[in-house]
Amino acid sequence: MLSWKKLTVILAVSVSVLSGCTQSNIVSPTASGDGWVEGDGQPDVEVDKDIDIDWAEVREDLRDEFLEPYGVFADYVMDLDVRYDAGSNLLTVLLPVTKRTTGDIAAVYGEAVLKVIGTSVATQNFYYEAPEEEQEDGELYYGSFFDEHDVRVQAFHYDEEGNESAYIVNDTMKAGEQRMLRPAA
Repeated sequence: MLSWKKLTVILAVSVSVLSGCTQSNIVSPTASGDGWVEGDGQPDVEVDKDIDIDWAEVREDLRDEFLEPYGVFADYVMDLDVRYDAGSNLLTVLLPVTKRTTGDIAAVYGEAVLKVIGTSVATQNFYYEAPEEEQEDGELYYGSFFDEHDVRVQAFHYDEEGNESAYIVNDTMKAGEQRMLRPAA
């Protein structure tokens, strides 16, 4: 019986000591330690627009989607790359394709690539909105990243890189344009 009394007293003392010595800085953070909360005490839930996009991760997302051996564009895809220039605010999408690829097919392929880029960017930075699977009004929408950034899509046969006169798609869309890509003439 004596041991139960001792155990109860020890637990009661421990609880009172611990409850008097702790303060939650998570619920009520204080800078000075005097119990006063700086600011309005509300959490910051604003979305930060200035999060840098990891373009290597975007490339990996594109490779996972389009370089699979049995993808929709498997007969046409050779490789792909994206390059972003922050100075000019221009995203360049390079799409080397097989010889059997026509300009019309390359344009549809480029549009699919832009949607994956829009989704990948929105996944990294919640400020941007991802494209929806299907637009109700039939309009193309690549995501809100392209409302604020220019994009150049260049599709070319794999042995014609650098020869822009031979590109089958060489189209630049200004920020907010969001339209179908045009094959080269």
